[in-house]
Amino acid sequence: MRLKGILVIVFTTLAIQSKAQLENYKEILAITITGAEGSSATERDNECAAGYKAFGGYCDTDFFKGEVLPGGFDNMKKENGISTLSAKYILKGVDNKGDSCHIFIENNAIQGSSYSKPKIFTDSKALSFLNSSNPISYLDNKSKFTIRIYVPDTEKAPSIEKVMIPGANGLLAATLEKPALKSGEKCPIVIICHGFGGNRDRGTTCTIGHQLPTENIASIRFDFNGHGESEGRFEDMTVPNEIEDAKCVYQYVSTLPFIDTERIAILGASQGGVVASMTAGELGHGKLKAAVLLCPAAVLRDDCIKGNTMGKRYNPLAPPETLDLGNGKILGREFIKTAFSLPIYETAERYHGKACIIHGTGDRTAPYTYGLRYHDIWPGSEYHQLDGYDHGFKPNPQKAVDIAVDYLKRILVEGK
Repeated sequence: MRLKGILVIVFTTLAIQSKAQLENYKEILAITITGAEGSSATERDNECAAGYKAFGGYCDTDFFKGEVLPGGFDNMKKENGISTLSAKYILKGVDNKGDSCHIFIENNAIQGSSYSKPKIFTDSKALSFLNSSNPISYLDNKSKFTIRIYVPDTEKAPSIEKVMIPGANGLLAATLEKPALKSGEKCPIVIICHGFGGNRDRGTTCTIGHQLPTENIASIRFDFNGHGESEGRFEDMTVPNEIEDAKCVYQYVSTLPFIDTERIAILGASQGGVVASMTAGELGHGKLKAAVLLCPAAVLRDDCIKGNTMGKRYNPLAPPETLDLGNGKILGREFIKTAFSLPIYETAERYHGKACIIHGTGDRTAPYTYGLRYHDIWPGSEYHQLDGYDHGFKPNPQKAVDIAVDYLKRILVEGK
């Protein structure tokens, strides 16, 4: 395999963002790639390969003019069908104030995504906003290979705000993201529930929360009690008190002046999917416009009945006071006791609104049949079965993200 081919693979992964996604951004850097010849790659077989290529280039924009210093490189590793792509380089030149400076860029492609999220560090005072600007990038290959890097336009970009909300066991840390709105304008919102042991800044739920504002939908993702930055102990967490957390978040967003209360939805992954489904059943379709479940882990009740939670065995009829799950996670007896007889589907089936379930057949944590049952109890729901995808939606998490975002856009914005 020639590395010239690998260079094309890496950079074409950074495909052009949609016009809707880029309209809230402004271009800061445009790096034209040159001198990318002469290196080679090693390949063991069709499934496992590695490649490395040095390259040069230059940038000429209103914000920065300069060149790529020697040592810039692009690499690719492919293993078992999964590619890890990365480019690292330093620009040296002058900023828009005429001061000499350096800009370090680490551009990591997102598996299965059409764009990348570069990390940028600079010693330029005028461009210091790049250090925390949340940029995006794509390849413009109409003539030369040019990596274009954009940052949010503060006048058009979605806003991000951290809020604290009273929950079942203390304050809940939440991130509220909303699209740019005109004075008096209202928008829909999606309440996002992470999975067991997770937090609001990880996984597909976090990615969905970031993408929704580009579709004119606000999002609020929060840490359940005992998770992330929220108050409470993980040991005291149960599915019922996570449902109470979700309902507290619903009450909070329903009071926000820019939220259209007729267009509130809930989304959850894994155990968060169970919580989202039961919250939907308790609140009803009069309060929730849509419910989206990603790999819902309704298996948790069966696991507790069998006396096996996260691989830790116990007597389900006399559960221990605590269960050490490792990695500093201590599960309390109340979780097991409540989960043992948790009316998951019985509660969820009281919801009669719009719904979408996304599950992979390769899920060994929560087999896809549990998602199918939700499809059965929710007539008219959409069911998306991803062949071979695991509990985290590998090999392509972005596919599940795109399905969820597209569905929510159709229901909440387009009214389909």
